[in-house]
Amino acid sequence: MPKIPVIKAKDFYKYIMKYNCKLIGITGSHHRVINTLNNQVSVIAIHGGRDLAPPLLAKTLKDLDIDINDFLEFIKNN
Repeated sequence: MPKIPVIKAKDFYKYIMKYNCKLIGITGSHHRVINTLNNQVSVIAIHGGRDLAPPLLAKTLKDLDIDINDFLEFIKNN
């Protein structure tokens, strides 16, 4: 498994929106997103300028059925 970077939750949300995901609802600071390619759903907690823990980032990508290597390559190119 590749080394997962530390990334701000707000930045992760911006990248995930460009990566075939769509916002389906917000409850407080929790944003529900759906991967439009496979209809998998996950929640991203955006709390101020806090970082998203690497294990949580990996779990969110797994919930959305997004390959972590593909996503890291996507971040590097955008």
